Formats: sequence, structure tokens, C-alpha cells
Amino acid sequence: MKKYYPEIDKLRGMAILMVLLYHSVIVYPIDLHEVYWCKMLHEFLWYMEMPLFFIVSGFCFSYQTGTYKRYLMKKAKRLMIPYFAFGILELIPRTIPNPLVNEQMPVGQAVAELFLYGGNNWFLWTLFLVFLLFPALHILYQKGPAGRFAVIAGSVLFYAVSNRLTNLFLLQMTAWFLVYFTAGYVLRQMDYDRLLQALDGRLRIAPPAIGFGIMSAAFWYQAAGGRLLTLAGTLGGTVFFWTAAVKLKGLAERFLLLCGKWSLQMYLLGGYALVATRTLLVSLLGIRMPGIIILGNFVLDSMITLWVSRYILKRYKLLRIISGQA
Repeated sequence: MKKYYPEIDKLRGMAILMVLLYHSVIVYPIDLHEVYWCKMLHEFLWYMEMPLFFIVSGFCFSYQTGTYKRYLMKKAKRLMIPYFAFGILELIPRTIPNPLVNEQMPVGQAVAELFLYGGNNWFLWTLFLVFLLFPALHILYQKGPAGRFAVIAGSVLFYAVSNRLTNLFLLQMTAWFLVYFTAGYVLRQMDYDRLLQALDGRLRIAPPAIGFGIMSAAFWYQAAGGRLLTLAGTLGGTVFFWTAAVKLKGLAERFLLLCGKWSLQMYLLGGYALVATRTLLVSLLGIRMPGIIILGNFVLDSMITLWVSRYILKRYKLLRIISGQA
């Protein structure tokens, strides 16, 4: 039986809350990206949210040699059924003119986006492709030092050149996020329990402080330093958030564990909740203060997606299947 580490679910909770906050910085019906601090918040959240999901997924990766077909079917059921179910559902508001959605497009373009470029739920497709590839890298990693070096160096190389790849079938995104999945996987191969003990000993302050410093410096200077500096900053940020997840207790811990448990479903529902809350706050109530809009979207979207995930999607078998629970 695999050992349960509660900080993993807390990290998922942090990541999905970052995603909801990221989407709360709306561009429609008003563009908050025109406000400098909103734009910086938006960029920082992108810098951390999805990499954190991939790192956690890599940490949780498990594969037994000779079970590839069963392994792949399990991942397809978990990720691709929700991807196509919610993606097809989204075709309706995107192709029929309405005042709620700003990204209107012809049916042909919307279908092409869904089947060729990942659509709005691109994260699921990208993660599935990484899972598709990683058993081979796992086997190579187990071959010894040369294999470990090849996996790590290869992942960094793909990351460095990802902007030169086509994003057809999300190959560019896969190359970009593979390195984060690999980082989580490598962490799991280390003596993780000893690392946890170090966090409770003399090193309990150093890792988050160093991680926060690297994250902050790299975020502000990434434009000059390029992709490798971005990678270093994101990994530094991961040290900071991971340490926080280990240390958090009480009400914050319980809330993050709950969000972590339902993170996939909250991700799938986030866009629908945002349409409702931004319409309420901006179009109906006429609020124009950026901080109020972002906070209102974030709080309401978190409440709506968590409640629907727990009490609606869980109740019916069909909804459990199409939301990745079955």
C-alpha cells in the first residue's frame, strides 16, 4: 500500500485555489490586465499554479512493468473522458452568440481547438500525454546513474526548446511541463521521509526562506534570464509552498485537504462559475474596483465549485464518470 502524505493533497488544494484566483483576474467584461498589479498577480499565478500540479502528479506517479494497457486505460478514464465531456459542452456557448462569453468562434474553429489544440481544458490533455510517455522514462531512470542523468537532462532540454515546437496536439505544452513532472518524480525517488524529518529539525527555516528568495528573484528577472531562470524560480517557489503545506495545520489544513480532494472537479467547473460571478459582480452590480472584483470572483468561485463537486457531481454515477471520479 502506498504511503499517504497529506501535504500532497494540501499542495493540490493550493494549486487549484491559485487557478481560481488566476481566472478571477478577468479580461471580460472589463480588462483588469490594464491594471499593473493585477497583471503582475496574473503572471505570478501562471508562474506557479500548473507547474505545481505537474510536480505533484510526478511525485504520485506509479507504474508496474507490463501493465501499460491497464495503466493507460485508467489515465484515459480519469483525464480524457472529462476532457471531451466538458469540452463538447463548452462548444455551445462558444459558437452561439450570447452576452456571457467573450471568445466567440465558428463551429469549425471551436471543434479544431478541442481536437487539435487542447481547448480550455488543455491541462488534462497535456497531463495525459505526459502520463503516456513517462513509463518509458521511468524504466530508463531505473537503469542507474546514466539513465537518471538522461531522464533529467532530456526533460530540461525539452523544456528549453519547447517554444520551437508546434502546439498541435499540445506537443509544446507537453515539452514545457514534462520537466516539472520529472522534478516531482525525482523527489519521490529520493529519501523523502528523511527530507521531511529535516524540515522538522535544523533545516525547518532554511528551505522555505531559500525557496521564497529564488522564486521572487527569478519572477522579477525572468524576462532577462529566459526559460531556465523561470524554471529555477518555479522550483524555488515549489520548495516554499511544499514546506508550507507540510507545516500548515488547523482550519487552513482542513480546507486545503478538501480542495485538494476535489481539485480536478473544481478545475472543470471553474470556467462556468466564473461566467456567473463576473456577470453578477460586473454586469449586474456594476462593480469596477479591481480588488473587489478579484476577491469576489475568487471567493464565490471557490465556494461554488467546491459545493457542486461535493454535493452534485458526487451524487450521480454519470456525473462522477464525466468529472473524472469513477
